[in-house]
Amino acid sequence: MRISRFFAVVALALALSGCAGTSFSYDDARKVQVGMTEEQVTQIMGPPYSVVSRADGQMWIWSHANGMTGASRVISFRLVDGKVVEVPAIPTSFK
Repeated sequence: MRISRFFAVVALALALSGCAGTSFSYDDARKVQVGMTEEQVTQIMGPPYSVVSRADGQMWIWSHANGMTGASRVISFRLVDGKVVEVPAIPTSFK
């Protein structure tokens, strides 16, 4: 019984440490358009992982990393006065 509990705790710890950030898809990110409001962006993307204030607006950042596979994704949009003003080009090869 003790050994099975130990393995259950280890498995849970690995599962929790396996991923970090906010999960998102590049297909969803391609839907974000210049002029969209904060609310519209969060409806599509979910809440951002981080928001950074800069002199030229805010950078809303979504980042997701899988510690088990080493895979990672990052996307950011620049917003000014609550609206998207800059959307990056996302290659079609990004899935």
